[in-house]
Amino acid sequence: MGVTRLKRKEAKNRARSSQRVEDIKRLKEYVKIASPYKNESGIILEDQVKA
Repeated sequence: MGVTRLKRKEAKNRARSSQRVEDIKRLKEYVKIASPYKNESGIILEDQVKA
């Protein structure tokens, strides 16, 4: 009976481990978005809208 319990525990640990690895991979991914105003450095946006 102890063997069955260990097999269940192993399956649970394996599932939890793979889920943790997937979460880490997902959280490490990020997309760099370039600023649309990068070339217009120093311009105040409110003034640009009125002009």
